[in-house]
Amino acid sequence: MSVSDLKFPEAGSAAEAPGDTMLPIRDIAQRTGVNPVTLRAWERRYGLLVPARTGKGHRLYSEADVQRVRDIQAWLARGVPIGKVRPLLERGEEDAGAADEGDSWARAVQGTLDVAGRFEPAALRHHLEQLLAAYPPALLLDRWLAPLHRELSRRTRFGSSVLRSFFWEQLNAQLAMAIRTGQRNLSGKAASGTGRLLLVSFPGAEQQAFAALFATGLLAAGVDTVSLGPVEEISELPFAVEKLHARGAICFSHNALPMAAFGSGAERALRNMRAPLWFAGEIIELQKRDLLRLTSAGNGRLLPASSIQAIEELRESVV
Repeated sequence: MSVSDLKFPEAGSAAEAPGDTMLPIRDIAQRTGVNPVTLRAWERRYGLLVPARTGKGHRLYSEADVQRVRDIQAWLARGVPIGKVRPLLERGEEDAGAADEGDSWARAVQGTLDVAGRFEPAALRHHLEQLLAAYPPALLLDRWLAPLHRELSRRTRFGSSVLRSFFWEQLNAQLAMAIRTGQRNLSGKAASGTGRLLLVSFPGAEQQAFAALFATGLLAAGVDTVSLGPVEEISELPFAVEKLHARGAICFSHNALPMAAFGSGAERALRNMRAPLWFAGEIIELQKRDLLRLTSAGNGRLLPASSIQAIEELRESVV
């Protein structure tokens, strides 16, 4: 593609001068972990990005755009509402308090609880679709889903168990669609340059939701991810890695696990696996001592508590 085929945005956008390396939307998504749906929403709905265009209208991004996406993620992680990010980027503000009176993530959690509490499936589906489109999966996992899970778990009044069942069922259905979209985005990449990873979760609707959102983040980062769901025999992971031609496996849990049962299977898996076996999720903080002892021998590794950092480490490991 020649430079003459490009249509560059107006002055003031993040795009660089003609002649610099330009990236398609798939590549900037993989480098930042922000999926193409969200990148397009940031452009159309919030004016946060102004990519160049080819003669056929395909988006192209510069290295400055990559940095801008990272800056957007940083503001969102600090609790700035997405609608207030653009003026901060343009002014180069360094104090998030100047843009927001409170934490937008706390309001997002409360907003979800309010919508779910109305028990209107269509309204909740729409709400979840909007969140999944506007925010990167890793940020949603740490800043929205984890505190939301805590709030739901604290509720004890009559009907709380029904509310939890209703919410997790609807969220898992939305995440299943997001995973399929992420897999389709990767399916056209015959030579992606990344290896496949297997993701193992554990029983429970909330466990499935956390693992599915993590898988969505991996797919957004360009990592071919196969979700196995709960595996009855963790010791059989080496067999799964071999049969699915994977570069490694991840055990993801948001809850603490009984080490008497889980640990013995994981130990056998680690003894027989040539590929890495990563551990991820809140279990890292809840059972760090047990996991350090478990992974002291063999090819086991603990991922960072931050989902953004964990996904980036996994992406770098399989490139």
